[in-house]
Amino acid sequence: MSVVGTGRNVTQADLAALFGITVVTVRAWERKGLPIVAKGGKGKASTYNTAAVARWREEQVALAATGDTNAMDIEEARRRKTAAEAALAEMDLAIRRGEYVLVEAVGAVVEAEYATIRANFSSMPGDIAGDLEHLQASEIEELLATKVSEILNELSADSEYASEDTAQEGESGGLEAAAEA
Repeated sequence: MSVVGTGRNVTQADLAALFGITVVTVRAWERKGLPIVAKGGKGKASTYNTAAVARWREEQVALAATGDTNAMDIEEARRRKTAAEAALAEMDLAIRRGEYVLVEAVGAVVEAEYATIRANFSSMPGDIAGDLEHLQASEIEELLATKVSEILNELSADSEYASEDTAQEGESGGLEAAAEA
């Protein structure tokens, strides 16, 4: 092995060992444009500059990050797949622990709350019409304010779902129970 500029010149087998890959992968990288210092021949191994190879790999990773799957080699694809699987497993664990909730579940709870409020406000005229007949304006205003306040208090009563009890309930499906309420 000789040292040239930055990096070292190494054989195909040395390069594979340094990068933790197989010789087959080195050959595949060559087909994708891996820089070669000297092409091997009959009984003579090719040589590669480690610094040049490292730069080329960084370029390949950058290309792969753009979503260009043609620029991605099998090792990079495996690395990205492993990283994605690990991220999904961590998110699943966080959901099971109640650290995250699914947007769909929150949406169902909010939708149910809005439907209840809408129904309560829609039924308010019928609920209080009989009481209004013999009341004066100030009493009607007070009755309406009381009824609106009751309806809005029902909405704020659900703040219990944001408490620590919910984190424990979340592990056993507390959010689903909230959505059914």
